[in-house]
Amino acid sequence: MKSHLAPGCPGYHRQADRREFLQVGALGPLGLTMSGLLQARATAAAQGVAAPKREVSCIMIWLRGGPSSIDMWDLKPGAPDTHRGEFKPISTNVPGIQISDQLPLTAQQADKFCLVRSVTHPRNDHEGGSHYMATGWNTFPVEKYPSYGCVTAHQLGPRGALPAHVHLPEGALYTGPGYLGSAHEPFTITTDRNPDLPSRDLQEHAVLLARMERRRTLRQSVDDLFRQADVANEARSVGKFYRDAYSILASPATRAAFDLTKESPAVRARYGMPKPLDNIVLQNGNDISPNDFNRTIIGQGMLLARRLIESGVRFVTVVGRGWDTHDNNFNRLRDLLPPLDRGLAALLADLKERGLLDTTLVMVTGDFNRTPRINPAAGRDHWGHVQTVWLAGGGIRGGAVFGASDAKGEFPSDQPVRPEQIAALLFRQLGINTSSVLASPDGRPHALVQGEAQPLTQILG
Repeated sequence: MKSHLAPGCPGYHRQADRREFLQVGALGPLGLTMSGLLQARATAAAQGVAAPKREVSCIMIWLRGGPSSIDMWDLKPGAPDTHRGEFKPISTNVPGIQISDQLPLTAQQADKFCLVRSVTHPRNDHEGGSHYMATGWNTFPVEKYPSYGCVTAHQLGPRGALPAHVHLPEGALYTGPGYLGSAHEPFTITTDRNPDLPSRDLQEHAVLLARMERRRTLRQSVDDLFRQADVANEARSVGKFYRDAYSILASPATRAAFDLTKESPAVRARYGMPKPLDNIVLQNGNDISPNDFNRTIIGQGMLLARRLIESGVRFVTVVGRGWDTHDNNFNRLRDLLPPLDRGLAALLADLKERGLLDTTLVMVTGDFNRTPRINPAAGRDHWGHVQTVWLAGGGIRGGAVFGASDAKGEFPSDQPVRPEQIAALLFRQLGINTSSVLASPDGRPHALVQGEAQPLTQILG
């Protein structure tokens, strides 16, 4: 089967280290980290980073745990019943392109997105797969590279008062700064079952600033500790940027951009308003269950991402959890897919209506695919050998499919694509020179993209 362009076309456990000590200065209970923002601004000024000719931003929707491409974007109705699953393919608004019947709203937006159905990598572990798909580098655990958002913030810096890279509504397995160091952490929002995300607390910024003042005292203690341990250079640097964070968080523009309550009830419902939270069951001590989390948060996270992009943020990562479906795969996906479907369809339509789609690249991806063969627990296990990456906007040709998997969805059958090609494409569209060499704090040079990977320009409009 040939590739074609259709008509119309988290976190792993580790020892406490300097990075964790530096994170104690997170701003208030929301987990807002500002050091990356301030460091990126200073770096951009020092290096004279020029704005790209075409100002493109990015929203990366990260489905933590490994989304099942074979049940979402690349169904195999002709495969044996040991592989094909319970869902049926449905037609989209582009002739010749079909996706899962669990994604009917997104199907009607197919003229705006491209399915790259032949992405392949050898990692079946969460850590390695996440790192490869979030950075374009298959180097974990030997070396950790910066994620796409961290590179974007480092290379381009912020526009105005808002951070260049925002991560919400929780951390993922790997979306960190890697060798760039803790000063380049994303501005991270965490939420505890609050569908308004941080807006209520930002409105009460006076309380938050008071908490920040107390945290600043703790940060000074940590700085002193590192100074005594002769590792104070980075601590002092981050401390300086942290002190400057007060004026940024107090900015009315910042508070307004993060305030979801400024959106109308109709717009919020379009993205998928959460169900009442009274009966939510917590698991693993105090953790909201994956399905309740997605029903509650994921659509509002996409809406907040649109608000942030519209306000000047360059890169927003939105995390969805619960996609590690080793058991009960199909029933779990019946819960997980409808909120994703509603949010994606709303995001594409909203970006288009606001004139933002051409300058906003949207990507849906995760650690890896799931095994084509269904296991005895009615689940699918880890499978990196072939998967689909979903791309839209930012110059991507809509109504398109590139590459193909084989009849059972086990391996690429046409035009295999490596994650580093996706990385090179993303950086190219954002206006970052893919030949750039980045330096770690100790001065070691690192290529921006792995090997001599070329951007996947075949899918550009």
